[in-house]
This record gives sequence, structure tokens and C-alpha cells, in this order.
Amino acid sequence: MQPWLYVVTAIVVLAVIIVVFRLVVRGSYRRHRKLSGLASTAQYVAILSWVAFGCANLPRRWPAVHVGAVQEAVGWLLFVGGWGLFLLSFLRLGVRRSHGLQVAGLRQTGPYGLSRNPQATAFLVAMVGYFVLWPTWRNLGVLVLVVVLSHLMIRTEEEHLRDVFGSEYDDYLQRVRRYLGRRRGRPSE
Repeated sequence: MQPWLYVVTAIVVLAVIIVVFRLVVRGSYRRHRKLSGLASTAQYVAILSWVAFGCANLPRRWPAVHVGAVQEAVGWLLFVGGWGLFLLSFLRLGVRRSHGLQVAGLRQTGPYGLSRNPQATAFLVAMVGYFVLWPTWRNLGVLVLVVVLSHLMIRTEEEHLRDVFGSEYDDYLQRVRRYLGRRRGRPSE
């Protein structure tokens, strides 16, 4: 992909991500207190636009960049470990809840006791591993877009959870960090 086309495509993907998460998904959460079918589909469109952008920027010959043994080991550990933690968190929350289609109690234990967003955090770890394995400028752009996508998705979901669970969610915010770790000085459950 030509550099100018890469930049234009990245801007279009970023615009799709912003519109979907800050307008469509946010609006659906506010109107229905869960995701509508349209908003859920729009989320997939945003995520798939990022995936398509990433795939369009894969190297022609695999791997395009040679890394040392330690860097390769660290990259694979982050990549595989991130996907494993993502799957664990996804299954812990449940399919319908993970897709915003069901609201049934605030999950605060297991991976959700260590991070308010363990799925997104684990996915980011996997994508950092991908970048460590194949550190190119194009892959850095893919990583930046997934950071933006994840953060906008998380901010939108957190607004929704605060509306749904009120003070219970506020207490959770005080105990568990957005991405990783418990807050100091707070009693554990």
C-alpha cells in the first residue's frame, strides 16, 4: 500500500471507529440500556475495518522483519498470552454480555477484579506482541488504531455501566483500575 493511501485509509478507519463508538453505540446504550442489533453490527463493522486495515498492511513475504531470539520469544509470549487472557475474560463474562446484548449484574471478580476491561487489555497485550514480532511503521499504525479503538469502546461502555449500575459501579471504579491493577488503600472483596 502506498504511504499516502495508508494515511488516508487510517484516517477513514479512525473516523469509522469514532462515529460507531461515540455516536451509534453510545446512542444505543442510552436509548435501550443495551446494544441494539444495529449498534452491535456497527461495532463489528468498526472492528472489521481495523482488521481489514491491518490485513492490507501485512508484509508480502513473511516475516518481513527479522528480530532476535529474545525479542521473538517476548513477542510470542505477549501475543499468545494476550489472546489466552482475552479468551479467559471473554468466557468469564459470557458471550451475550461481552457483546453488550445483555445486562445482568456487574462482574467484579476473576479477571474483572484486576481490570475493569480485561478483554480489551488482553487484546492490547496481544497486539503489542504482534508489533514486537513484526516492528514496522505500518504495524505501529495498526497498533495505534487499536489503542484508539479500544479506548473509545471502553469509555463508551463505562458511561453505560455507570448509568446502569450507579453507585455500585462508582464503588467498582474506586477499587479497580481501568486497564490493570487494584487501587491502593481499598479493601478487597
